Amino acid sequence: MDRRSFLKAAAIAGLAVTAPVISRDAGAANPYAGPYYLMVNAGGGWDPNFMFNPTLNKNHNRLYTEIKKIGNISYAPIPLDLPAMGLDTTTGYDQYLMDNEAFLTKHGAELCVLNGVDTSTNNHDAGNRTMWCGRLSEGYPALGALIAAARDPARPMAFISSGGYDSTQNLVPLTRVSSVGTLKKVAYPNAIDPNNLAGDKYHTTETFNRIAKAQRDRIAALQGGQRLPTIQRSMGGLMLAREAENELASLQVPATLVDLPGNALSDLERMLQQAQLAIAAFKSGLAVAANVSIGGFDTHGTHDQNQRRQLAKLLFGLSFIKGEIVGAGLGGKVVVLSASDFGRGPHYNGTNTTSGKDHWPITSFLAMGPGIAGNRVVGGTLEDSQKPKNIDPKTLAVVDGDAGVRLRPEHIHRALRVKAQVVGSEAEKAFPLPGEDLPLFG
Repeated sequence: MDRRSFLKAAAIAGLAVTAPVISRDAGAANPYAGPYYLMVNAGGGWDPNFMFNPTLNKNHNRLYTEIKKIGNISYAPIPLDLPAMGLDTTTGYDQYLMDNEAFLTKHGAELCVLNGVDTSTNNHDAGNRTMWCGRLSEGYPALGALIAAARDPARPMAFISSGGYDSTQNLVPLTRVSSVGTLKKVAYPNAIDPNNLAGDKYHTTETFNRIAKAQRDRIAALQGGQRLPTIQRSMGGLMLAREAENELASLQVPATLVDLPGNALSDLERMLQQAQLAIAAFKSGLAVAANVSIGGFDTHGTHDQNQRRQLAKLLFGLSFIKGEIVGAGLGGKVVVLSASDFGRGPHYNGTNTTSGKDHWPITSFLAMGPGIAGNRVVGGTLEDSQKPKNIDPKTLAVVDGDAGVRLRPEHIHRALRVKAQVVGSEAEKAFPLPGEDLPLFG
């Protein structure tokens, strides 16, 4: 029995099959065809001065002495230097890293950089939350959950998360899967070896179907005698999840996962594998949005070494994601966003090479994909203080003094909601955002 048949039968039988707060379309039989949203979280607080908000202030930057530009985007010309990153030069790590120049050369035409974003916090949890939902206070869903709920909440894996802020506020179920092996076991529960679907099964098809029917009947009986709404919703969610097995079986799991050499890039390897899973779920029409994540940016010590290494991993990862999207036939259908908890700086917390930079509320945001006008930089920071420059709300040009608008996460998310065409949906109206509408993405 597929989900549509099950829900029709449930309605006839008078069963109260409950779902998340936003109603799910029981008739959504066709795979979701996009657009898709992939959020890339840089956990710990990155340093925008080492990317696309460069500065020649010697108190804020010890790595470069000039600012370069490709198209309209200025960047810090920090070369790949394995010893300076604390990496072995004999393992071939350099082919899995990317500097700012190489990234802009390849992707600058579609990249939109927002600089001088004021998160209003130095706290990791609060910063992570506000960058990915648009509100500093608790109680708002992650962007991926909101978009999934508005676009197609009936997908069995509507919102996938492998890290970062992923609160759903009961809009859609959250799928936390970062292992292909685990995902295959969920998708093909009757296969002894989910990598060999033609191989032996735990049960014959007839027996497996009888077990499934017995599970449905038992849950329905238990639910019929239950009066507590929370438990009813949990039972309904379990029933719907089990009925989604037919859809999960269509998941096109990657045949080969990324396998990087050595141990120093294990976090990048996990990020790339997470991205492969997310893109496979997009291609299969099972997911709307996904989080992937890489950490290591909380550089209170050895800042210059560790930030440049992690940023080189991140940029390679973003470039890899763009290539995988095209390879999956999803070019022009996936929006890729990247952000971190907050920024670093402005000053170093010591004078030697092991000194770091501490938390700073001003950060940057990166966006690429359909509907995003590229080769653009919006906003910036003051050279002496690394405080944000205000922008004109209509032209987005930087303005002097207190005129204009200070760019905040709520502005970014208001603009993203417009681009995702979710404004006015039941999910979007339940979580309004303050602030002005700014044409940040063109």
